[in-house]
Amino acid sequence: MQDRLADIGNLARKVVGFAILSAAGLAIDMGVFWVLVTLGLRAGFANLISASLAVTFVYFSSAKSIFSYHGGFLLRLFLLYAAYQVVAVLAASLAVDQLVVALGLAPLLAKVAILPVTFSANFLFMTFLLRAPRPVAGTADVAR
Repeated sequence: MQDRLADIGNLARKVVGFAILSAAGLAIDMGVFWVLVTLGLRAGFANLISASLAVTFVYFSSAKSIFSYHGGFLLRLFLLYAAYQVVAVLAASLAVDQLVVALGLAPLLAKVAILPVTFSANFLFMTFLLRAPRPVAGTADVAR
């Protein structure tokens, strides 16, 4: 029972920590997005640029501090993260663009509307990507 409570507490700390860093990333995202939209860039393209900057910030600021990743910089992990974010940012950008074009939402409101989905997806992917490696029985602990 105590182990389960400790696991829940650990998960809660990760979610809160990730939320704080994501809020900083969101500030970067919204600021850059607002500037680009104000300069006349279409909402979907502005989101592509601003979200890319923000998710990169969140990855590098949370990998060790939130997800306790203790490995060195591994190109494979970063490439997996980048590939995921290409798909995620494109999907979010299309969603923002459609909310603006099809529903007439203000661009910033459209970005806010997708936050619960993007936050949850990013947390789950980071948890998966940076989980502690589990040694295979009968083998030495292999670096990821």
